[in-house]
Amino acid sequence: MFQAAGIAEIIRSHQKDDNFLRFLRPLVDDISQRLAGPQTWIRWRTHLDTAGDLVYFYLTTCSDLQTVGEEYVNIIQTNETLKSLPSKWKRALMIGLQVCAPHLLKSAFNKIEYQLRNSTKIKLTPKTREAILSILPALQNATSVLHRLHLAVFYINGIYYHLAKRLSGVHYIQYMSKERDSSSVRPFQILGILSLVQLTFSIVLQLVPLFIALRNKSKVSSNYIQIRGRNANSESVVFRLLPHEKCPLCLSHRKQSTLTPCGHLFCWACIHEWCLTKNALYAETCFLHIICFLFRIMILHKYCF
Repeated sequence: MFQAAGIAEIIRSHQKDDNFLRFLRPLVDDISQRLAGPQTWIRWRTHLDTAGDLVYFYLTTCSDLQTVGEEYVNIIQTNETLKSLPSKWKRALMIGLQVCAPHLLKSAFNKIEYQLRNSTKIKLTPKTREAILSILPALQNATSVLHRLHLAVFYINGIYYHLAKRLSGVHYIQYMSKERDSSSVRPFQILGILSLVQLTFSIVLQLVPLFIALRNKSKVSSNYIQIRGRNANSESVVFRLLPHEKCPLCLSHRKQSTLTPCGHLFCWACIHEWCLTKNALYAETCFLHIICFLFRIMILHKYCF
């Protein structure tokens, strides 16, 4: 009656959970906009998906319940013995690694890059900054390679779908299932081997230019450090952000200034995303209701103020 969950069942379970989370996230966004307002929503929108996922797994996995996907394919989380449920701390660790770790890594990379490009408080030479900035994309790519490698290993042995489950030691068993033969596993093993071959070739293709550059002692190209001005010694100078340079939605320096019918200026990305989620814009800065569809928003090219 009970046996270790198969590869197909584990994949279908995670696909079902992903589909449900994609349905849940827009609802969380809509509720957040209604309760907190558009400005607060735009500022925290990158964290809302993570918060929604945490609530979902807390109400299911941490509450000794199956997720939607697990219930769909009749599988249950267990520990290494396959005879009892994982401990609370293991499930909490799994959820933290699965949901929070990718978001925190992405935020950390973005924060480091922003500080290196814009902050003068970090006492580093321009050459050191450029060297670190050239390494950051490689570190981001390494996380993607690790995920692909782990997925290929899963196709071969069929135990841990997420790296978080491997680190926390969470397994799956299936109940009310029929006996499976080896023929149902073989296609996934072939897929895993092909994934490893593809990953190896992609790594080699990325490393070859690097080795050539090191051999020729050429400098690795990198993006230049953005500055707001230069003094007489060509040192970067950071100016205080003036009120008229701020975007009312994201409260940071306005990028690609865009004019609305009410006469206010926003970032193109901020106002465009807001109009896509709401067919009308309420201009809180002037307390007027303005029907502001996309074709009435004008981007100002070469606008310097």
